[in-house]
Amino acid sequence: MKLSGDPEGLEELKRIKEENLFYLKFIMKEAKSNTDNMTVFKDKTGHKRYRLSYNPTDDSFTVTAADG
Repeated sequence: MKLSGDPEGLEELKRIKEENLFYLKFIMKEAKSNTDNMTVFKDKTGHKRYRLSYNPTDDSFTVTAADG
């Protein structure tokens, strides 16, 4: 599994991994199971949103900023 994309979004995923591993597993599973292969999550403050997209052909995730 490969993870790439927005550096701030990747840092946020690392923070989530350290603080709440179950939530990280949840959003990754949600991205894999949604019909559009993506989900949105917020940063710690709740102000900035990120989009986690899943590409099933190469089993990779991409993080992009969802705001603006």
